[in-house]
Amino acid sequence: MTTPSAPNGLVFAAPHAAPPVGTLLAPPPPTRRGRPLGTWALALSVVAAVVAPAVGGFAAFRSARGAAPGLTTMSSNGFDWRVLSPVRELVLLGEVAFWTGTAIGITALVLGIVAIVRRSGRGAGIAGLVLSVLGPIFFGVLTTIAIVAGLATVPAGGAPV
Repeated sequence: MTTPSAPNGLVFAAPHAAPPVGTLLAPPPPTRRGRPLGTWALALSVVAAVVAPAVGGFAAFRSARGAAPGLTTMSSNGFDWRVLSPVRELVLLGEVAFWTGTAIGITALVLGIVAIVRRSGRGAGIAGLVLSVLGPIFFGVLTTIAIVAGLATVPAGGAPV
């Protein structure tokens, strides 16, 4: 058997054949990795825009119902914060819901921006970004509605029904 040679007498090597995929010489192609950053942003923004306002609305409704009897005894000199004494635990619950929702919402906002920039779950990152921006609006609207509803359930000059 003779080796192929060029017209001027040079000898060439056989053509290179790539080893089969999956062997030690050629690792398998990289698998598509998950894109959890946008998903995390979306999940956190749901907590900040849905769960925190729900807890805050519950606390606002119950606080308004509990503080309403004390509102009738107030004078016109200004708001007397002592009317909130009977419902101080609910007021604290509302405040904790507000600050927790704020911290989680800011985290979701930052993760959404990073997910969009890095293209790591971009669609979920955009949804998380939008929802985390709307979260404080949801909280304010739901808390206002809950306070009005809580005050409306108390009969004039009486204890809560």
